[in-house]
Amino acid sequence: MKKLLLTLLFVCYLNVNAQTPIQEFNFNGTLNNTANTISFMGTDNFVTDRSGNVKGAQRLNNRALEAVIDNVPQGRAARTISIWVKFNDIANANYIWGYGNAYNAQYCGLLQQGTSSSNSDLSLAAWGASNDVIVSTPLEKYVWYNYTITYEGVTSKIYRDGKLLKYLEGMTRSTNGNVFRLGEINTTIGINADVDDLKIYDFAMTPDQIKDLYEKEKPVLSIAVTQVEQTKATVVKGKIVKPANGTIITSSDLNTTKSVEVYSQGQKLVGGNTMNINDLPEGTYLLKISSSPSKKITSK
Repeated sequence: MKKLLLTLLFVCYLNVNAQTPIQEFNFNGTLNNTANTISFMGTDNFVTDRSGNVKGAQRLNNRALEAVIDNVPQGRAARTISIWVKFNDIANANYIWGYGNAYNAQYCGLLQQGTSSSNSDLSLAAWGASNDVIVSTPLEKYVWYNYTITYEGVTSKIYRDGKLLKYLEGMTRSTNGNVFRLGEINTTIGINADVDDLKIYDFAMTPDQIKDLYEKEKPVLSIAVTQVEQTKATVVKGKIVKPANGTIITSSDLNTTKSVEVYSQGQKLVGGNTMNINDLPEGTYLLKISSSPSKKITSK
């Protein structure tokens, strides 16, 4: 029994440590990695992160950050790289990250092409069109996305928000270079986005591990539903005009019962009849307002 327990504890220990990144940058008020051994070089610009934490992310607008990371996976070594990105401009290309040489198959980088529509090409670049993995994806401004790439053997994969977008086999990597860049591809700068929580692993995560990573890190927004004083809302042609204090629903002023629901990236954040938009971090939201079924009066 003791041997079995020790074996289980050892396996659990290995599983926990197997998913530990070799480099992690959370950008929580610093450009240093979490081990405090490496720092990105460049001018910092801290902004609110996806969970509403002040100075919890880094904004890159036509500027880049660089770090020398000696143990970043080289050659054909297996790897996983994960990062959170919120694009503030999608009309132009955003060079998210990259490292290596500008030579056939010696580069490893991720970029989101510019678009004037709702779709954009996402590219895992290795230098040389035949070495790139490209997939068309829906894209919006001001939405936090989690991008994760893996490489192992001859298989390259791109994930977004925990879901596999595309994979290609038979593409050998020969990555060569330890200067890791955010906001530029090779030495060309091009980005207008917020970035957060960069993690680099020296193994290829499984689909379940990537999904689990996303689920643990995705934004969890807590909106306090508060009691507010009676505030007159103006109704113009069926539209509710928001009062100055940020209260967007006062059902009593409409002489009816209203149900309010707020959604972000397909997920319901809160529902009720009173809420305050000042509690929301920057982002794109869907607001649903509906009337409760009227009570019927019947004779007895």
